Amino acid sequence: MVIQALMHIQQRPLDALIPYARNARTHSEAQVAQIAASIREFGFNNPILVDGDSGIIAGHGRVLAARVLGLADVPVIELAHLSAAQKRAFILAENKLTERGGWDAELLALELADLEAQGFDLELTGFEAAEIASLLESEEVEPPSSSEAEDVPEPPLRAVTRLGDIWCIGPHRVACGDACDPSLVAALMQGEQAALCFTSPPYANQRHYTTGGIGDWDTLMRGVFARLPMTDNGQVLVNLGLIHRDNEFIAYWDGWLAWMRTQGWRRFAWYVWDQGPGMPGDWNGRLAPSFEFIFHFNRQTRRPHKTVPCKWAGQETHLRADGSSTAMRKANGEIGGWTHAGQPTQGTRIPDAVIRIMRQKGKIGEGIDHPAVFPVALPEHILAAYSDVGEICFEPFCGTGSSLIAAQRTGRVLRGVELATGYVDVAVERFRRLWADTPITLDATGQDWAEVAIEREVQA
Repeated sequence: MVIQALMHIQQRPLDALIPYARNARTHSEAQVAQIAASIREFGFNNPILVDGDSGIIAGHGRVLAARVLGLADVPVIELAHLSAAQKRAFILAENKLTERGGWDAELLALELADLEAQGFDLELTGFEAAEIASLLESEEVEPPSSSEAEDVPEPPLRAVTRLGDIWCIGPHRVACGDACDPSLVAALMQGEQAALCFTSPPYANQRHYTTGGIGDWDTLMRGVFARLPMTDNGQVLVNLGLIHRDNEFIAYWDGWLAWMRTQGWRRFAWYVWDQGPGMPGDWNGRLAPSFEFIFHFNRQTRRPHKTVPCKWAGQETHLRADGSSTAMRKANGEIGGWTHAGQPTQGTRIPDAVIRIMRQKGKIGEGIDHPAVFPVALPEHILAAYSDVGEICFEPFCGTGSSLIAAQRTGRVLRGVELATGYVDVAVERFRRLWADTPITLDATGQDWAEVAIEREVQA
């Protein structure tokens, strides 16, 4: 048995490599495109295996992908020790043996779900879209939460919070009441102005929460957005989803959008929240829903932060053989339109208008389940893009506190309003589980959470 103790990786010109004329392994255009995408994302981490005459032993697909990418040189390992018969047999074995491996379906689904929750493009793993959807839709596998932040506790049978309460939670404040009430909002804000409002109101008159549902959606929205406590350059982003009635989607937001313009708010942008693969089931002839909208308003433009890492930051691997680049920067790092001087490419970029974050699939509990819990990653994403550390963010539909957790994680300061007392309790409990040492006091009396619970004869 011959064991190569040390194999050297070399860079060789792509044109010098000779395909094996009797290679029985085929590669479709789609597969070559997948391999190219993988190399672009992860780098050329699997060298081509060649014989002593630069004949390709293994890696024909990677060579085809390298040609698609326009690479001049590729990494190779020379296996000059193989006999002619061994080389031919190895070509077959290298392709066939990889087919013999199986998959643990449950672990595979968990891994894919976790990657999707982090916004990773799953097709870069080599799995087809249909395979991914099938795995993620398995009823036997629950996708993991991105962290403990997604753990939503069951609500109390009797809430500690009462209408009118304002809880001081570290630097944050959450009021229990109607966000249409200017006196409540004034008490919450104490003269402060928010740099960002990101919220998800109830969708039309579709959902009936524990507070009795919505009588007039337009009146609700006008009441909330008529007196937003915003700075002059404050950005307002509102998440809304589609509803259907009588087999038609209802553009219930049209009247409100027109009204927002009369209040001086520009309809600045319209984004899509990609929630991952659609839920299985019968959708009355429609394709399974897997997205919602985010409407962006402002009076003045504020440039978003560059929060998304660039694939080739600080590298020159993207350069062509002649030193030219498809990027906006020369080989020597000279700026052609972007910043980050001295680097071949910028370190980060602004986020896309399609926000790829897995929907929250957890349940709250019996009797008070919130029908639309935010995944914490979504407000984190928006807060990081359109606010600075230490700035105030306003949330008029605070729900179960996902934005509160996101603000704490990102160093922002939340001012939130929630009408349902039980939801406020859940938000406080979620926060307490993550930051047990942070003081939580009732604004009116200065009492801490436990003291108020005892006084109100509620099990906290």
